[in-house]
Parts: sequence; C-alpha cells; structure tokens
Amino acid sequence: MTAAWLRRLWPATLAGRTTLVLLCSLLALHVGSVWIHEVGLRGTDRAARERVLAEGLAQAARALAAVPEAGRDAAAHTLSTPGLELHWRAGATPAGEHPVDERPGDPELAAVRERLAATPGLAAVRLGWADAERHLMVGVLPLAEGGRISFAAPQFRAGHGTIFDTAGLFSLVGVALGVGLVSVLVVRGLTRPLRTLVQAADRIGRDAPSALLAEEGPSEVRDAARAFNAMQERIRRLLEDRVQALAAVGHDLRTPLARLRLRAGFLDDAEARERIDADLDDMERMVEATLGYLREGRDEEPARPADLVAMVRTLCDAASDGGAAVALEAPERLVLPLKRTAVRRAVGNLIENAASHGGGEVTVSVREEGPEAVVEVADRGPGIPDEALGRVLDPFVRLEPSRNRATGGIGLGLAIARRAVEGAGGTLRLANRAGGGLVARVGLPTGARAYCVRMRSRNTL
Repeated sequence: MTAAWLRRLWPATLAGRTTLVLLCSLLALHVGSVWIHEVGLRGTDRAARERVLAEGLAQAARALAAVPEAGRDAAAHTLSTPGLELHWRAGATPAGEHPVDERPGDPELAAVRERLAATPGLAAVRLGWADAERHLMVGVLPLAEGGRISFAAPQFRAGHGTIFDTAGLFSLVGVALGVGLVSVLVVRGLTRPLRTLVQAADRIGRDAPSALLAEEGPSEVRDAARAFNAMQERIRRLLEDRVQALAAVGHDLRTPLARLRLRAGFLDDAEARERIDADLDDMERMVEATLGYLREGRDEEPARPADLVAMVRTLCDAASDGGAAVALEAPERLVLPLKRTAVRRAVGNLIENAASHGGGEVTVSVREEGPEAVVEVADRGPGIPDEALGRVLDPFVRLEPSRNRATGGIGLGLAIARRAVEGAGGTLRLANRAGGGLVARVGLPTGARAYCVRMRSRNTL
C-alpha cells in the first residue's frame, strides 16, 4: 500500500521529477541549516550564561572578602544584577542541611558545575533547581573568610524560535513556495529542448516536410538536435527514393500491360481472353494500391475546420448507392480541424471494407468522447481472429481464410486507412463485435475549436 502510494506521488515527467528532487533537497538543506544554527546559537547562549555566572560569583567572593562582616549582606545586594541575585549568610552550612536540590544526574547542572569548578575559588559551589520547571538555578558558595553566598540565577529558554513553531512553519512554507516556483521555471527551461524534440519526433510521418530542430543550447542538446535532423534527412531521402522507384516501376509497367491487353484482344478463345484481362486488372490494382499506400500521409494538406458528420454521411450515401445497407448514427454536426482528404480516404476505405466483407449490414456511428471525435464502422461479417487484430493493419497482410481473398485484395486496404488516420493525427483500432463481425474505431483529436450539436439522429441509408 505504501509503495503504491509513493509511486502515485512520483511524477511521470522528467521536469516533475527534477523539480521534486530539487525542492526536497533544498528544503532538507534549509531545515538542516536552521537546526545547526539553532543548536550553535543555543550552545553559545548557554556558554555565555555560564561564563557570566562564574565571573559574577568570583567577583562577589573577592569583593565580600574585603568588606567587614557586618556589611557583607548589604554589599552582596549591591553586587546583585537582574541575572544573578546574591545574599550573604554568616557561618558555615550546617551538617546534613541541603539548601538546594542538587540532582547529581542533571546534565545541565553538571555542565555549569564543571565550568564553575574551573574558576579559582568556586570549586566548592553547590547547585540545584528551585522549581520543577528548571526556570531558576540556585546555589551556595562557601567562602574561605567565613560565611557563604547564596545565589539565584534565572534561566531564560524561550528566547529563540524553532522550525516547528508558527513562525518557523511560515518561514518553511515561504521558502518551499519560493524554491518551488524558481525550480519549476528553471527546470521547464532546461527541459524545453526535450519537449521540442518529442514534438518534432511525433511529426515525422504525419506532416511533410517536418521542421528541423534549432541546433542551439547546451552541447548535449545541440548534438541531439544535429543527430535528429540528420536522421530526418536520411528518412526523407529513403522514402522519396522508394516512392520514386515504385512510381517509375508503375509507370514503366503501363506500356507492357497495355500491349498485353491489346494482344489478348486478338485471342479467339474468349475464356482465355477474359482470364488474361482479369489478371491484368489485378496487376493494375496492385500497382495503384502500392503507390497509394506509399504516398499516403506524405501530402501537405493543412488541417482546416470541417463537419465530420457531413463527410461521413456523404461516404455512407455513396456506399448505399453501390448496393450496401448502411445505417448512420450521428449528431447533427461535429466540426473540428480535419485533414479532409486523409480522413475521407480512411473512413471511405473502412466503409468499403465493411460493405464488401460485412455480410450486407454496416453500421456507422459518429460521436464525441472527451478530447476525441470517434467514428466507428461495424459489420456482421466473419470478423478477425483476436491474435491477428494488430497484425492485419500491417501492409500486405492477408489472413487465411482472408477477408480480402474473395475480392482479390492485396492486403493494403486497412494499412492505407491506418496511415491516413495517423497522418490526420488520429488512431485506428480494430475489435471483434459481440455476436459476430468487426468494429473499426477511428479516434480524431477534436482540438480547441471543435463543437458538437448534440441533437442525435438515426438515418437508414
């Protein structure tokens, strides 16, 4: 329980952890320095009181020795100060009489007695407390000339505050707030290059072209920015070379494909001619699908406010015109910043995929869930094995038995949809539907300008 509680208190970000460590370290330093200061100050104050007491008793003993016995008590009163009250008594202390509570085990009395014993003429002093709270120290000093000096010295212990009283706590809170504010500002400045690096890395594959990082700041940050920019350039060249190579292959294939189609037209065998034409169509679809997959997400289309519901309704109408039974559940409007081409291509691919393999029933829903706008496309087809739900989004993956096999697909429909959604800043998830079928869930960030008219409607198209 304690470990889990501590893990919840431990910040998740580097800036938070650095701030917490810095704050705790400085507060520990502050508390330790205040404690050391108080201990030293109290020790110095106690030593000063002991020194004043020893000097006052020694001076009184010397002064009273030079005064006639009849005037010694008056002289003792004259030598008294607010911190040391003196009285003279004639004769020696009677045997068995204990004028003070000596408490031999008291460490404070032992320290004062040791200090007084180091002063000539004060070795025989006896000390004790006049009250249980130890506010008044009393004692007796026998004099060699006869008689004895009785004295009382008040002990003032409340002269210094601590970090545990009200003033000390206010001071500690003030220091914590000041240190915390400065720590947050400093750490945020130090970790800003990391946040910039994260944002730049997240833009790779989403926006084209990706902005280069400024190579400034500490040497480690400059090295990281330089390496990141070089990595971006290598990735860009690699993708461009791949797209150009495949585009060239696709372009060069058009001529032999056209010649094959022309030659097939001269065949007398109608069945063979139809088979050749079907194979040529498959080859053209494969080339176009591959080039489309490689181009997806590499355009420079900006995100602009658009009505997602109107876009999805148009796609459902097109699928319905093609013979599919499509039901739409959506609010009247849901406006948010969209890359329209990418979103239209992604949702259109999902609806087409569901219409082709979904058993004739397709349900499309649009709603707002927190910071996301969600589009779900559900069908009643055979579904996908659970262990293959993640793998089927990869390019050129066809399951066996495959949902794509019947239509001659090459395994790029869902991969193109995922790339289009990710290019628009969203996510695509697949899940099997209760009772049979597949649900494709597209989550798109709504942004600060999104709004939704929440009057829901259900239209059967």
